[in-house]
Amino acid sequence: MMKRLVAAVIGVVVLAIASNTSVVAHEGHEHKLMGTVTMAAVDHVMMKDKDGKDVTVKVTKETTVKAKTAMKVADIPAGTRVVVTATEGKDKSMTAKSIEVGVAATESK
Repeated sequence: MMKRLVAAVIGVVVLAIASNTSVVAHEGHEHKLMGTVTMAAVDHVMMKDKDGKDVTVKVTKETTVKAKTAMKVADIPAGTRVVVTATEGKDKSMTAKSIEVGVAATESK
């Protein structure tokens, strides 16, 4: 009887600890970043994420831009809302696989 009680208590403690761990970004996995572009160039995009933090995402030749009209990354105007699908490298830098272009923040209602 005592062994069952101890096993039950240990099980509850393990579940409590496991439920409090946070999900950590892993290298190579895809991440969705949503925000507003502050600057776009040929090799990177700078944006403010939905929490107001500045984020810089590298752009490569393989990065695709999904927009209503065809455009290059450097043509994305500041103030445009975007969703970036990116992977994290060993150095914690983010590299964009795709950029979905939304509307300019001033155009939304």
